[in-house]
Amino acid sequence: MLDLVRVGTRGHGPGVRQLASRLLRAVPPTVHDPDAFKAALHQAMAATNASAELRFSGGALPTEGDTVRPLVDVDAAPDGDGLILAAGAMRELDEIVAERRLSEKLHSAGVGLTRSLLLSGPPGVGKTMTARWLAQSLSLPLVTLDLSSVVSSYLGSSGRNIKAVLDYAKSGPCVLLLDEFDAIAKRRDDDADIGELKRIVNVVLVELDRWPDTSLLVAATNHPQLLDPAVERRFDRAIELQLPGWEQRAAILTYAAAGSVELDPGTIELVADLTEHMSSSQLTRLWALCRRRSILQSVPVGTVLVEEIARQCTLTGAARDKLIAALRARLGLSNRQIADLVGVSHPTVAAALKRTKGQP
Repeated sequence: MLDLVRVGTRGHGPGVRQLASRLLRAVPPTVHDPDAFKAALHQAMAATNASAELRFSGGALPTEGDTVRPLVDVDAAPDGDGLILAAGAMRELDEIVAERRLSEKLHSAGVGLTRSLLLSGPPGVGKTMTARWLAQSLSLPLVTLDLSSVVSSYLGSSGRNIKAVLDYAKSGPCVLLLDEFDAIAKRRDDDADIGELKRIVNVVLVELDRWPDTSLLVAATNHPQLLDPAVERRFDRAIELQLPGWEQRAAILTYAAAGSVELDPGTIELVADLTEHMSSSQLTRLWALCRRRSILQSVPVGTVLVEEIARQCTLTGAARDKLIAALRARLGLSNRQIADLVGVSHPTVAAALKRTKGQP
C-alpha cells in the first residue's frame, strides 16, 4: 500500500495500475470484505483516463490506410509478474533494466544503452511475457504490433504500415514488441516471397539502425533461421529462450500454486520431474486446468495433476516408470487402471512397477 501511495504522488499512472492489479490478485489478509475491496479497486482503475497515462506525443494510434483499424495494441500497465527463465537469460534482462536506471552514467561514459533485443525459442517459452516483464520493470507502456493489420494486400501499404508503427513507438518512451518477427523480416533470397515483403525488410533494416535508446524494441520469433542475416545483425542483444529446466518448472508451479496449501513440495518436485517436455505456458495451463477440476470434483489438486499428466502421457523410459509408480503409490490405482490411463499394456505397467519397486 505504501508503494501505491509513493508512485501515485509522483503522478505515475502505469505504476499505480500495476500495483493495483497486484492487489486484485492477492488481496491483503487484513481486508475483511475482499469482494468489496476488489470492486472498489476496479471502479478506481476504470475512472482513470488511460490515454492520459501514455507517454506519447504522437496522439492517436496509427491505423491501416484510411480505415480506423489500429495497427498496434497499447498496454499502459503491462503485467510481467511470474516470469521465470533460466539464470543466464534473466541476468541479461536484469542488465537491460539496470542500463536504463543508470542511463546518465552510461551516456556520460560514451556507452549507449541496449536499444533492440531479439528473442527466439519454441512457442510458449515466455517471449511475449519477457516483453511484458521488461515494460513493467522499466515502468513503460507496452506497444504490440498487430501483424495481421500491418501486412496489407495492397502494394506498398505494408511498408508504410510498419514505418507508421515504428514512428509511433519512437514518439515516446515505450517497449515495442514485434511478435512473429520472421513474418516481416524473412530472408530476401526467398524466391517464394513477393517483392512487397522484401521491401518491408529494407524498412526494418533502416529503422533498426536509427532506433533511439529512449525506447526498447523487442522482436520475437519461433523461427530465427528464417530471418534475414542483415536484420539479425542489427540487434544489440539476442537471447535464445529454451524449454524450462527442472528448477524453472518447479519455480513456475510454486508461483502458480502460491496460496494453495494443497500442493506440497513433494508433489511439486514430482510434477517437475514428469513435465520435462512442457513449455512454461503449457505448464501454467496445466495448473489452471487441474486447479479448476480439483475444485469441481473436490479432489486434491496434486491428485488431479498426476492423473492429467498420465492422460497426456508422452513419456518414455525412466520418466514413464516414475509416473506409473506415482499412480500406484499416490493414487492407489490398479495395474489395469494405470494401463488405461497411461495408454500402455498391463505387462508394461507390471514391469515398470518392478523396476521402481512401486516407489514414486
